[in-house]
Amino acid sequence: MTLDLSAVTDSLIGLVKSQWTTAPIWTELGASPPAPTFTPNFSGLAPDAARQAPGPQLSMFLYHVEPDNARETLFWQPQLAGAPGSPPTRFMPLALDLYYLLFAYSETSYTEEQEAMSVALRVFHANPVVRGDPGAAVPWELSLTMEHRSYDELSRLWQATTAPLRMSQVYRASVVFIEPDPGPAPAPPPASFSVGVGQRPSPWPAGFPAVFGTSRDGSYVSPGGASVPFAQSPATVAASQDVRLLGSDLGRTGASDHVYLLPPGGGAEVDVTSWVRPAGSSPARFALTAPADPAAAPAGTPDPGVYQLRVGSGGPGGPRSGSTPVSIAALVHPPADGPVLTGAPPFTLNGTGFVPGATEVLTGTAALTETAASPGPGEFGVDPGGASLTFSPVPERPGTVVPVRVRVNGVESDPAVWVTL
Repeated sequence: MTLDLSAVTDSLIGLVKSQWTTAPIWTELGASPPAPTFTPNFSGLAPDAARQAPGPQLSMFLYHVEPDNARETLFWQPQLAGAPGSPPTRFMPLALDLYYLLFAYSETSYTEEQEAMSVALRVFHANPVVRGDPGAAVPWELSLTMEHRSYDELSRLWQATTAPLRMSQVYRASVVFIEPDPGPAPAPPPASFSVGVGQRPSPWPAGFPAVFGTSRDGSYVSPGGASVPFAQSPATVAASQDVRLLGSDLGRTGASDHVYLLPPGGGAEVDVTSWVRPAGSSPARFALTAPADPAAAPAGTPDPGVYQLRVGSGGPGGPRSGSTPVSIAALVHPPADGPVLTGAPPFTLNGTGFVPGATEVLTGTAALTETAASPGPGEFGVDPGGASLTFSPVPERPGTVVPVRVRVNGVESDPAVWVTL
């Protein structure tokens, strides 16, 4: 991306602004129909300037920028300035970490301040990966993390703005790559070259693809009925779900026409090129969809676990890119009458990928015990076919609504079901 820090700030502000009216808090507060009780002015102003504007304010204030030297070293080691034949610094990307102060201000209502912060904190927690406008000339993405700051440090920061202390939180947006200056034109190709005897040829063809990671956008329905979006990187995917394999030079040559899945602990790779959706793919990413039928041959959705993805030419022994992790999870179908289970246990969950002996079920933080008999309180059982499981929660804290969490081979499924104890 070009050096426009305001574009990052506007994207973060826009993320909260776009989800303000559908935030779960309005349902939880009992509004009927669910609707915001107020709407603040969304801005990137500093605390002293925000106080001058009328009405409630919610601001994402960029107050500090630092170079991310470790990330530059990781991605640009072959081009570091100072190495023999390396380019000047201005021809290298600049990696930056941006530090934001999130705060709310209302002249008359502490409730408005705290509700605005509640919405923003929940939105940023559900969106740890933020991407720029899909239609932008230069696509970009960054990770957003909540930073711990001591009370003394926050107090000094607010004193520097000459504004009284308000509830606030520091976020780090990392890593922002700033495009370098265009380099000089390449030298003309040599008219001749020589080959040294005994040199080993490179196994990587010119323009061979590389993979950087996996990502996925998803959503689930909260107990209140609101849709809650989230983003993952590295991604966890289940049957019929979409995932992105990020990289470079993907699909430009026959060498990158194949995608391979490597099982955990080694073993033969599986060609999952049939998972690729051409309509959503580009040289920067492959759009993949895991098959709906886990038993589909030859590359159906495999058993849950942590796998690796890579690309390469067809056939065994051909060149391959490096690999990047992707997790496969069991798919839990949401109940037809809503996400919250009520009534008398035991309850049955339907889905795909449940493995007897490798499945965990938790109600909230309470782990249930697997049994082959009809499950009693605090127990669960898995159908041998892997398409359903039955459980009875621990009868404690009656009336409490807790999530039902399902893990298979250590990989947790998307939130889909809650139960009333």
